[in-house]
Amino acid sequence: MSQRAARIPADEARRRILAATRELLLNRPFAALTVADVMDRAGLTRTVFYRHFDDLAQLAPELLPDVEDPLVDQVQRGAPEDLVGAMVSGQVALYAEHGRLLRAIDAAAAADPAVATQLDRALVAPRRLLERLTAEAPHPPPNPREFALLLMATHRAYLLDTFGAGDATPRRRREATAALTALWQRLLAD
Repeated sequence: MSQRAARIPADEARRRILAATRELLLNRPFAALTVADVMDRAGLTRTVFYRHFDDLAQLAPELLPDVEDPLVDQVQRGAPEDLVGAMVSGQVALYAEHGRLLRAIDAAAAADPAVATQLDRALVAPRRLLERLTAEAPHPPPNPREFALLLMATHRAYLLDTFGAGDATPRRRREATAALTALWQRLLAD
């Protein structure tokens, strides 16, 4: 007589799927992941995966380390005069702590249009914040939306180059914070 596995709550299953995927991404590219690998690591059956996700690409935005409380929401809850400082320090902290995972997600988006589309949806709010900040600058660019895209790409590339390999020493954090702060001070200077 076969024994059925105990049913686990949906939120616990989802948490385990995401945790397993994050762990696997630290050692292999997204393209090398399979649902079977993820579910084996999560200790769940494949059918549980498909109750929560259509495919692996759909996981991308939920793999972001700040998915529970996005950085953009955190900085907007703070004092308006501290917005840029909070954004810079938050980005540096996020990439310093999760650089390898963020590099894996970035590589997945570059290689897979479905992952890129899913990830792009998760980045709408940060783009809007950057667009607003640049539009309100003393010398706004001709097209704040395009400038926001440029800033996002610049920040991402710089922070992945700095922290993507897991080199998050206090010195590197200070240097990255100083560099990004200087960029924003120049952008927003009168």
